[in-house]
Amino acid sequence: HSSSGKKRKSGDVGGCGPSPGLSVNLTATTTEGVCLSVECSMNQNVKSDSGDNVMQHDQSIERKNIELPEDLGKRSATLLLQEIYSGGCIDTSAQSFALLMMCLTPEDVSRIRLGQFSQYTIMSLRLYKEAFGVEFKLRADENGGEGSDDESDDGFGSKRGG
Repeated sequence: HSSSGKKRKSGDVGGCGPSPGLSVNLTATTTEGVCLSVECSMNQNVKSDSGDNVMQHDQSIERKNIELPEDLGKRSATLLLQEIYSGGCIDTSAQSFALLMMCLTPEDVSRIRLGQFSQYTIMSLRLYKEAFGVEFKLRADENGGEGSDDESDDGFGSKRGG
């Protein structure tokens, strides 16, 4: 957050107060034009490998375990590599939304290629079945995540009416 309109003291550095925050959004584009992205925010209570950080605020010293920007960058890059490795054309964070949009289309109109399902996506599929009476026909990717020139072998995720 930024300063709240209070006048700064002469020794006060910065305007974010005792709990600064950082965030990173990384995006990778495949050769086929698929964009995969991840977003990470700084953890406030994480012990980093470099030891404790010391922050000074209003002349008192507090020991805080705040993730360093370098560690945030490494964590973000690792998550992006995991997204790429899992395959699919939809980010893990957007899987349940894409499936919800498929629920609202006519039967056998939509198909989608997803990577490994997150727990949130699995719970969402259960809720969609209960709320909309929609089930999805899922099949494993026979190519092991490799691209296919055959449209009929396009991964999994066709919708079945219920």
